[in-house]
Amino acid sequence: MSYERSGAWTVDHAVRVLATGCAQRHRPVPAVGAVVLGPESVVLRLATPDEAAPPGWTVAQCGRTWLSSLHWLRTAAVDDRIPEPYPLLVSAGVIDGGRLLLNLAQPNGLTSIEGDLGLARSLARSWSRRLAISPWAAGARVIRVRFPHDPDFAGWNVSRLAEAAPVLDEPEGGILFFADRPLGRDLYQVDRLLSEPARRWSVVAVGADDATWRFTVGMDGTVDTGLLAEPVRLRT
Repeated sequence: MSYERSGAWTVDHAVRVLATGCAQRHRPVPAVGAVVLGPESVVLRLATPDEAAPPGWTVAQCGRTWLSSLHWLRTAAVDDRIPEPYPLLVSAGVIDGGRLLLNLAQPNGLTSIEGDLGLARSLARSWSRRLAISPWAAGARVIRVRFPHDPDFAGWNVSRLAEAAPVLDEPEGGILFFADRPLGRDLYQVDRLLSEPARRWSVVAVGADDATWRFTVGMDGTVDTGLLAEPVRLRT
């Protein structure tokens, strides 16, 4: 099993263990912005401090971080009836603590990828391709707008968002990736989707204006997530 596949399985299992523990405590899963898969542990970086972690998880940094050992996670119970808590996790690259994954469902608005245009679009294509086949994103719709045809992409590829109207109306929701900032009718549709009370769709666009979360991709192959002090090194 490759590192990517084994790492995906480990993260998928870890967040399912978390969801099971939270359900047993009759509490919701925490809002998580990022997950770090290290050599000996899984670390959750919470969007909002929370010190009521279920058994098996250690709270640090005044509730901003939860962590659990891989040794414990491998044998911890999982209730498969509980929905996947973070279906839009994507691998951003490597930091000193391990492999970093970002939760694209967390921002309350548009996510923008900026910096080197070619690398930004390449990162968006990579995220969309992996989400379309990842173990935790089952059921999430992945739509790309104005990207070139990609035979390895298992989602929807359209030239304008109106072409995906039937998919947008499905109750499951998912994520939209734009090769550039949405304009005109596309922007109207994006604003409508992001303003839904029970938001079903997340939106990522290359070079978007008025974004809630911005990632900056450098020509040196690093990403500034705006979430961590250290840059992320893209995996090649």
